[in-house]
Amino acid sequence: MEAKTVVKILNDLVAIKIEDLNIKQLLTILEAVKQEQDFSDSNDADCLWKMSVQFLHIQQSFVSNYAVQRETPNDQGTPEGDLINLPEQLIFLQAVDRIRQFTLNLYLPQELRGLTKCDLKMIIQLESAERIRRLEYCVEAFRKLFESKIVAIQTQLENCILEYIAGVFSYYFLLGDFSEMRESMAFKGIGMFSVDQIFKSLLIIKGIPKLPAELSKQTHLELLRLTGEPGGLPVLCRTLLANVPTDEAPTWKKSEIIAKIVASKGHTKKFYRQVLRDVFVLYETSLFSNEQEENLPYATTCVECMRQLYLLPPAYQELRDTIDNYFVGWVDQMTEPEEMLNGSIVLERSELVKALYINYMAFSGSSCSSVSSSILTASLHIFLQLYSMIPTGAEERKYLQTLIVFCLSNRGKNELERILQELFLGNKNSNSMKKIHSRICVKEAPEGGTYSLQVGPPSEDDEHMVAPTLVDILKESNRNLLIYDVFVLLLKLLEQTSSEINRNVLFDAEEQDAFKCNTFYQKYLLIQALMDLVSHKHLHNQMYENPTEILAFIKSFVIKSIDGVQVNHNLLEIILSLFQELLQRLQTNDDVQEIMKLLIRFKNSTYCNDQLSAQIDFICNGSKLKHDSEQSPYQNAFSLCSDKEPYCKVYGTTLMIGLLKKRDQESLIQKHAVLILALNNLRNVESYAFLNSVRLLVALCDVLEADTIEGLIKEYQCTDNDVDYRLKVGEATIKTVEAIGPIAFKYREQLINCFLHECKSPIDELRASSLANLGNVCKILSYQVHTFFYEMFLVVKSTVETDCYLPARRAAILVLSQLIEGMDNLLDYQEYLSSIYRFLKYITESEKDDVTRLQAAVGLDHLKVKTKDFLNVANTAMAVGKLEKEIRIFGIKEQEAAERRRNTRGSETILTKMLD
Repeated sequence: MEAKTVVKILNDLVAIKIEDLNIKQLLTILEAVKQEQDFSDSNDADCLWKMSVQFLHIQQSFVSNYAVQRETPNDQGTPEGDLINLPEQLIFLQAVDRIRQFTLNLYLPQELRGLTKCDLKMIIQLESAERIRRLEYCVEAFRKLFESKIVAIQTQLENCILEYIAGVFSYYFLLGDFSEMRESMAFKGIGMFSVDQIFKSLLIIKGIPKLPAELSKQTHLELLRLTGEPGGLPVLCRTLLANVPTDEAPTWKKSEIIAKIVASKGHTKKFYRQVLRDVFVLYETSLFSNEQEENLPYATTCVECMRQLYLLPPAYQELRDTIDNYFVGWVDQMTEPEEMLNGSIVLERSELVKALYINYMAFSGSSCSSVSSSILTASLHIFLQLYSMIPTGAEERKYLQTLIVFCLSNRGKNELERILQELFLGNKNSNSMKKIHSRICVKEAPEGGTYSLQVGPPSEDDEHMVAPTLVDILKESNRNLLIYDVFVLLLKLLEQTSSEINRNVLFDAEEQDAFKCNTFYQKYLLIQALMDLVSHKHLHNQMYENPTEILAFIKSFVIKSIDGVQVNHNLLEIILSLFQELLQRLQTNDDVQEIMKLLIRFKNSTYCNDQLSAQIDFICNGSKLKHDSEQSPYQNAFSLCSDKEPYCKVYGTTLMIGLLKKRDQESLIQKHAVLILALNNLRNVESYAFLNSVRLLVALCDVLEADTIEGLIKEYQCTDNDVDYRLKVGEATIKTVEAIGPIAFKYREQLINCFLHECKSPIDELRASSLANLGNVCKILSYQVHTFFYEMFLVVKSTVETDCYLPARRAAILVLSQLIEGMDNLLDYQEYLSSIYRFLKYITESEKDDVTRLQAAVGLDHLKVKTKDFLNVANTAMAVGKLEKEIRIFGIKEQEAAERRRNTRGSETILTKMLD
């Protein structure tokens, strides 16, 4: 057939008006076809079918011979594809759509004929076998048409594609056997279309109201098969979530439908694994695309899919593990870095932000629309550590705060108690919570604005520093019920910690000291957390509205104290301090009245000491709080100290110091609260406010000496605190120790070990400050530190030889010079004198810095003076006299006495050489 004839037929077919389209007009168009042209089924008596076959043949001829051109091969000799001649393209596509109406559409089952718009309204009556034969012929004709890729991708043929797919399924449905459908050429021809088009067509077919059950089942199976193929789930989401004007179903409902499809039981492992991979890819693509608002429904759908997959029974544990690893798998890099060399980058900031944002979007909704929060429980410790390490103001801190609060809010009471116990008290025998490796630190870029998590030098493993961070996060959140629950559970932990102190444990002396020290730190953190929370406005409201649980705890503890089961004066004092205002405000409450009676009983018992007796008197018989405006002197001073204005802080601090000196009863009762307030006020940038806070700490030493020193040391060692604040705490510690005077000797070990440890800090300013503080402590203690001398000498020597920070080197050599000046008896240091002399001599000869050389020379002069005094005849005679007297008094054996004389002579020889 000539090209002109084919084009004329197609033009004539398209030119017919819709209202004039009928069989007569179609037959008229075909008169241009020569009678001798051979068509398949041309001898059929049905003129309609004969006409249909002719049009199908003309359609294929146009594609094969005239309209489609093969492109010339490229440089590699491969054809790049097909092209439709542009002048005939629109006519051809319109003609194909009209041919579809009286061929393929005509022989579909009645239920499927309404799939697409059809201008030619025709109904035919055929036997089943004949309908199947004609449908098969039409499907095959269109399959050959779509073999040309350029034809298969045309959006104008959307109705043809839909009816072709419906025709394939209908043919095997009419046959009554779907067993061979997926092996047939017609079914394989469906693969020529895009996955989006196939999904859309199958969903339209599946949505027909009266679709036969078997046909619906096969369509459903095909949809599931396609969903389990790579890239299938995103196509399903795009198809169902598309904005169709006629579709009134809300997006969340569609998301639930998709999630139910993929999270149903009974799919194969391959299906679940591929779906999860597609969910992760689609989720990240939706979150990080340029059009986040438009793609938000896809992200929500992915979250719903993961939520329902996570809720499957234990037999599907592999899916849970995969989802766990997706959200918190990156945490393993923080616990066990692959490279342990200093400077090795564990995580860039961009990677951390991405991981946290992925978690934030999955867990920031309600518990009904978010993934199970149990995924985050094991990583809570790391989240809190990261929150304290990341620079203030970074957006990732908001993500971490949301994740932490969301996880805690969705925990039961027992599980929340276990989490708080591990966060505040630590549990080395438990592996339920992961912790950041001790060598990982935050390294900010020189130009600023970014940072990375890198492997650095080892740092002290302090498990308790996450506790203050948690309290700050809770106070910033609006989860009042969570804050209340945490407060109640912390009270129970405080009681538990205090009871452990009195426990008889089989520890040696060193282990007992370490245990008591650790328990003190835990108790200090719990008290600080409780004081911070009890002053929180929202918790106040909660306690006054529903005080039953708090009052029950107080009542239970007082009863235990009366019975002698648990008499802990310090803890009872703290509990009464925490709830003094609550008890006074609710005195009309029946429970409070009963507590007051119990307190009076305890006061009259043998277990009550004078301080507790005074505190109980103040609570039971003190001034009643009739109005909010009425404040006691302590409350007035405390309120002023808590004020943001520096002049108010200074005035309030002065008042508080006066109250402590006058031994004001309420101030003495609340001394722990005053200590925490004083430590917080050290952060003030105003120098006079800082100095007054130091004065307050000194005044506290009269009533709370040990806790004040321990609190200062703990704040100084806390790596989560700002460097400026730690430097201020160091200065405050020295001034406090100066005020204590010689009595501070009993805290010698804690103070010296604290500053010695910080002499190895990676922060330059802190190293210099610690060395200076170390020298001041030794001076205050009158240099009675010979048991620590060698360790201090090694730290000084290491600092001078290896430290690149000049002020630290100067401070180190000054400390050594002061230590030598403070030496009382050279015999206590005889093992180190030679090393000290050689070291100072080396510094004076090789050091480039003039100040350091001068200090080393001063140290040598001090050493020479001490040596001359020691070698003085009178001093030597006195020493020998003392030695003989010691022999007479204590009965030292002659052999031991001779050994000590030899040691003395050896020391004299060394000193003589040093003088030479």
